[in-house]
Amino acid sequence: MAKRGRQYEQVVAAVLLAFDPHASVTQGKWVVGPDGRRELDVLVEGTADGRPTKGIVECKDFNPKKTGPVGIAYVDALDSKRRDLGADFSLICSNAGFTGDAIRKAKRVGIGLISVMRKGDSRVRFAVVDEVYARRVRIASVSLTLTGPSPIVLAGVALNDVLYAGLPVANWIMHRVMLLVGANPIVNGSFRVTHALTRPLRFEWPGGSAEATTVTFDVSIQGGWFAHRVGIDSTAGIYDWLRRRVRLAPGGGQLQIKGIDFHRGEPISQPPDRELIREGYLRGEADLKFVLIENYSHSEPVPDLDRFIEPEDLELSITELPSDAYSSAPQDSAPGA
Repeated sequence: MAKRGRQYEQVVAAVLLAFDPHASVTQGKWVVGPDGRRELDVLVEGTADGRPTKGIVECKDFNPKKTGPVGIAYVDALDSKRRDLGADFSLICSNAGFTGDAIRKAKRVGIGLISVMRKGDSRVRFAVVDEVYARRVRIASVSLTLTGPSPIVLAGVALNDVLYAGLPVANWIMHRVMLLVGANPIVNGSFRVTHALTRPLRFEWPGGSAEATTVTFDVSIQGGWFAHRVGIDSTAGIYDWLRRRVRLAPGGGQLQIKGIDFHRGEPISQPPDRELIREGYLRGEADLKFVLIENYSHSEPVPDLDRFIEPEDLELSITELPSDAYSSAPQDSAPGA
C-alpha cells in the first residue's frame, strides 16, 4: 500500500507541475512544524503576484468500491496541518471522489478538492466518475416578425421563404436559437428576442419584399433535465470537485467523457443550484454542461446579419429567469420520455 500511495503522489506531482513548470513541486518532503516533523505528500512552492507561495497537497489513493469516497475527517486533518505549517493554499487529491460532508466543509474552510487525470498512466488506477446533468430540449415553434418604416405583414409566408441577400433568414434564426439555449439553463417556455439593425435591410419572400429596422423571433421550447453518471478523463488535467469543472494543463490536454447517452439518463425535475450559477472561468478550465436540441434543423449558409445588429442585442444571457423556465416538463418526468 505504501508503494502504491507513493506512485500516486508522483503522478499528482507531475500533473501539478504541468500547470506551472516554473514552480517547485516536491513529493514526499518532510518539514518541521510546531509539534515536530511532518511529511507532506506533495509540496508546491512558487510565486504569486511576486510573493513566495507555498501549497500542500494530500493524496488519497483509495479504491472507490472498497473504501468509498474521501470523508470529512480528511478535510479536518488537512485544515489542522495547513494552519500548523502556514500554507498559502491546500488541496486534497482523491481518485475516489468526496462525500457531501467533505465537500461542504472544504468549501467553508477554503480547501480545494481535486482529482488528477492522466490518460494511459497506470499510476492513476481509477477514472474520475461524477454525476453530470444534461438537458434535452425540443424546439416547439419558431416565428419571425420584421418591423420597418412601413408595416410588414408576413401572414401566410413560411419561415424558410423569408430571405436576406438570397439566403433563408431561418438559418440565422436557428443558429441564434441554438446559442440562446446553450447559453442559458432553460428547458421550457416561450422567449422573444428583438434585434435592432444598425441600418435598414431589405428582406424578400415570394410575392413581396420590404426594408426592416428590427428583426424579432419568438421561440417556444419544451424539455427536461437528466442526471448521468459519467467517467471523465484527460491526457493531463485536474477535476475540481468544488466547481465541478475540468481544468486542462497548458499545451492542449484532451478531454474525454465516457458513458453519457443523451437519450437516456435519470429524469429530474430541476438541476442542482450549481447548474444555474454563472461563474467566471480559470485559465484552461472547461465546464461540463450538455444539451441535446431536438427538432432543430441546422442549415447552411447562415446570412451575415450579425454585423448589422447592435452589439448589445447580440447578448445571449437571459437575466432573472422564472423557475418554470429551468424546470422539467411533466412529460419528461418518466424514463424513456
